[in-house]
Amino acid sequence: MIDYASRMNREIVALKPSGIRRFFDIAAEMDDVISLSIGEPDFSTPWHVR
Repeated sequence: MIDYASRMNREIVALKPSGIRRFFDIAAEMDDVISLSIGEPDFSTPWHVR
């Protein structure tokens, strides 16, 4: 397996993920949570919501 971190700039590797990235990761692990990030949800909006 390739160790990509060893090929990247040290400053880039040291960057911490953004808070919103952490939020989306937590939400992705939860049941019954709908992510409203770009491109989602992947179902039609119900008429009563429109």
